[in-house]
Amino acid sequence: MTSSPRRPVAPNILVLGTADWDQAIATNQHYMVRELLHAYPLTYSESFGLRKPEFHRRDINRMAKRLLGRKKQASPSEMAGRPRPDGLSVISPLVAPIHTGIFRAFNRYRVHRIFRQWAKSKEPRILWTYTPLTYGLEKYAQATVYHCVDLLGEFPGVSSSMVSVAEDRLAQNTNVAIGSSQVVEQHLVERGFKRVVHWPNVADVETILEQRLPDSARIKNRVVFAGNLSKAKIDFTLFHDVISAGFELHLAGPIAEGGGDATLEIEELVGRGAVYHGLMPLEELSRLYWTCSVGLIPYQLTPYTRGVNPLKTFEYLAAGMAVVSTAVPAVQEIKGHVSIVTGPRDCVARIASLVESAESNNVETRIGIAKKNSWQERGKIARALVERTLDGLSDVILEKDVVHPDVHS
Repeated sequence: MTSSPRRPVAPNILVLGTADWDQAIATNQHYMVRELLHAYPLTYSESFGLRKPEFHRRDINRMAKRLLGRKKQASPSEMAGRPRPDGLSVISPLVAPIHTGIFRAFNRYRVHRIFRQWAKSKEPRILWTYTPLTYGLEKYAQATVYHCVDLLGEFPGVSSSMVSVAEDRLAQNTNVAIGSSQVVEQHLVERGFKRVVHWPNVADVETILEQRLPDSARIKNRVVFAGNLSKAKIDFTLFHDVISAGFELHLAGPIAEGGGDATLEIEELVGRGAVYHGLMPLEELSRLYWTCSVGLIPYQLTPYTRGVNPLKTFEYLAAGMAVVSTAVPAVQEIKGHVSIVTGPRDCVARIASLVESAESNNVETRIGIAKKNSWQERGKIARALVERTLDGLSDVILEKDVVHPDVHS
């Protein structure tokens, strides 16, 4: 992978995430850190805790590890292909997962103390944040980028008023705001961000292609969903309809990583013949992809998913699969390759028509679409944005394309 040349004085980049570094599924922020590291060392801060904690082992364990000041050594599967590369520092900030009243005052003090070394560094400081809740760290940065990949205020367990107030504050001191879907982009414009760039989510296409299997490995009747198996996000009835229609359903990913529990739903599907693989490293998941004909995006249509742009669209295409998705606004139909469905009956019919389309010419066309929407290409754009921001240019305008940003001045 081509790297951008390092500056004589590298910028000091602080990335504020909304997830732990070793979270089960790699997200936009994990991949962006990897891409920025090709040119700059940086610090990644794990989540301040936007979502209200639940009385669930998952959340209790996470809080306990923060309080004890140590993290267990993750297994290879838990790492999800995310080792800590050279040049990366990861901080697990000890703050309260409540951001009002006395807790806000405590957190502000803690955040400014935790990041005081970054705030005082002599190198050019860039804040690249995935959370609007920054506790004023942007005032120490020469440039601030708000990379918004979800309508965070619509996420179950997150205070919409807290997000709104935080975004209103951040909008006054942000150089560039990035929206991962047109719905998120419009949201940022409405919140008052002056310069908004549209960067649709992309996929780790190179890793998937490296695991390519012979055409004979593909099973015509096999359908897959890979992602967070959450009742707040997934329409599980579609899975049952797929099984009832005689398709071989494969599921991969954590169960309700972002809250709630869908264990009973998964057990019921497995009882009906679905294969649940659990969490798989991307290399292993890619090999599963190459044996499937159709990839599913069975999202419920909710205020939250209205802003979601599934990176799995391009993961599926990179493995030569057709894609069947519910009518999530960010997923665009591509005739013969990406189909949008309106209900269970339509979903089964589309799958039936698409499982016949795994011929080599369709596979290569899908791979070609995915290559234009890869992290390799997005990384070049992200590093160019950093360079132009550091050079004091206010017109971060890049060529419009499927993966390139549309800029609103």
